[in-house]
Amino acid sequence: MVKVRFTKMQGSGNDFILIDDREEEIPEEKKGELARVLCRRKFSVGADGVLFICKPTTSSYDVRMRVFNADGSEAEMCGNGIRCFAKYVYEKGIVRKQKLNVETLAGLIVPEVEVDENGVVTSTKVFMGEPEFDRIDESFFVNEQIGEIKLTSLSLCNPHAVVVVDFFEELDVDTVGKGIESHKAFPNRTNVDFVMLHRVEPKRRKEISVRTYERGVGETLSCGTGSTASVLALNKLGYVPKGEPVTVHTAGGDLVVELKGEGAYLTGPAEKVCEGAVGVGIILSHPHP
Repeated sequence: MVKVRFTKMQGSGNDFILIDDREEEIPEEKKGELARVLCRRKFSVGADGVLFICKPTTSSYDVRMRVFNADGSEAEMCGNGIRCFAKYVYEKGIVRKQKLNVETLAGLIVPEVEVDENGVVTSTKVFMGEPEFDRIDESFFVNEQIGEIKLTSLSLCNPHAVVVVDFFEELDVDTVGKGIESHKAFPNRTNVDFVMLHRVEPKRRKEISVRTYERGVGETLSCGTGSTASVLALNKLGYVPKGEPVTVHTAGGDLVVELKGEGAYLTGPAEKVCEGAVGVGIILSHPHP
């Protein structure tokens, strides 16, 4: 039986299966299908996505990360995933630098790892770049069931739609998130971030809470790009300042986002869950209808 070795990791509850494919043993046309099978919870390893460690396409990068969602679609980047990825490649000795030049579909991403005296990565800070805004607090008609909402949409490595809400208690994240994710206004689909503000003076908020419906996955315990996009949107709306760390509370744990002149920075933990091997011979050797 053909077996693929993997490491399962999580960043604030956002979990991933990491596979070292630098030798290109997994056929290109099988990667999405492999991700769908491996990510099925209760039937397989279970995860929000699969991260493939690949050879970079040029010598200007140290390593390449490819991200496949649980539905088999490929994403440009992943904020929690890149931290897990950086910890893995550093501790495995694939790239022994504390600033890594990682190639992604979103371009160059530079995670910076903090390492203890034993060579263990304890935290990772990632420069997430600058956003491109499409809509700022615009009225947006979702569908007949949901109606109209206020929405801010932007691209930060991948697309996000940010919705500010008063409470989470009565929010149907799956229904509203799916309605926005697959809306015709987003032909490539979008991630959807629901943000609850903590009650302090406008422009001085240093804590927010976020729930994210991830494109191709559904609601996850945390989303790194979603947390960052949420802080960027709130800054645009005048709720949070630049230059001060903002703590983002998610169901899986806290992340820290700081906005500076050159862009956004995301800091948070990553942990190994387990290692193993899984039989995937049927997937890799036979076409699937």
